[in-house]
Amino acid sequence: MMNVDVRDSLSVGSTRPELLTVRVIEDAAAWDAIRCDWDALHAVSPTASTTLEFTWLRQWWRIYGPVYGAGGLCVITLWRGADLAGALPLYRSRTPGSVAAARCLRFISTGEAEFEETCADYLDLLHLPGEEEVCARAAWDAIDAMDWDTLILLDMPERASLLRWRDARSARRRSALVSRGGCPIARIGSGFEAYLEQLSSKTRMRARQELRKVERAGAVFELATEADLDTYFDDLIRIHQERWTADGQPGCFAAPRFTAFHRCLVREWVGSGRAILGRLSYRGQACVLLYGFVTGDKFDLYQLGTKSVEGGVIHSPGMVANLLLMARLSTMGVARYDFLRGVTTFKRSLTNEQCNLVSLECRRRTPRAQLELIELQLRRFARKMLKLLFRR
Repeated sequence: MMNVDVRDSLSVGSTRPELLTVRVIEDAAAWDAIRCDWDALHAVSPTASTTLEFTWLRQWWRIYGPVYGAGGLCVITLWRGADLAGALPLYRSRTPGSVAAARCLRFISTGEAEFEETCADYLDLLHLPGEEEVCARAAWDAIDAMDWDTLILLDMPERASLLRWRDARSARRRSALVSRGGCPIARIGSGFEAYLEQLSSKTRMRARQELRKVERAGAVFELATEADLDTYFDDLIRIHQERWTADGQPGCFAAPRFTAFHRCLVREWVGSGRAILGRLSYRGQACVLLYGFVTGDKFDLYQLGTKSVEGGVIHSPGMVANLLLMARLSTMGVARYDFLRGVTTFKRSLTNEQCNLVSLECRRRTPRAQLELIELQLRRFARKMLKLLFRR
């Protein structure tokens, strides 16, 4: 564990300790030992998200770490005395098959192969309220002191704390921001009827028609409990996979690590309401499964599995299942319903705001980083030439 002391100026009347201590955790046991501190920080941090919860991060490291985390943990923790004031969950990876063997510093729960990636949106620095600037600056100092060639921080909100206080002038890192797409969000905090009134007249009319169809058809919408969560999760896998394999695609649940990761989360979080599994059934057969997470007053729709309803009695089962879940969550203190990345016509019609995500990519002037860049350029050139050959 690496310790660094960082002093910051005290504001007038402040009673907080002057000394901020940076500890970089490189051992899973040491990370486990601060779980309670992490949970307490997450509960009050303005940047808290599902993907920054200890359970999510620790399960990822347990399941994916042995495959992708060859360079080990680099979890930055920031302390004022015995209090955890900030935390940044990072690890080092190496590009498989790369001659350069460059060391890449990444957020935990990113960097997987595409076929099994967890797509962890809303990653950032956790910090106590009022401690954003000093924690971010201290985190960047710790990052600069680490041994790495490239830094790839994926899927942060464009106003992320870590981005607001980065020193773009640093000669030690040349960085670029890359757009990662938008997350459409529906405001449901004032109640479901008030939410419907915010929609366009056309969308509102269609929504009410679909809801009436569900009622007339006798379709049932239910949320999973601890007693039946495995059944719901298996239904999600089956319906999701059927759709993708019909299109000639493997589907994300074909990846054993992805499936194991989410089954662990479902089993740990459904009972407390942290994970939501909603199911729309018609004549005893599941036709839509919705899977997502509640953090604070926000719900993130992580995964959707849908199939057509027998006889076409429900024209848009996916849309109506989302509406039914919104109605249920609006009575449970949820104010925002986030569809996560990927703006589609369907999502746009049901939402009224958007959060844009970005990634920060940095490359140091090291021989390994330069060699990796050359390798990357050569691979891109080879793919381009192959496409040209096949066109002929």
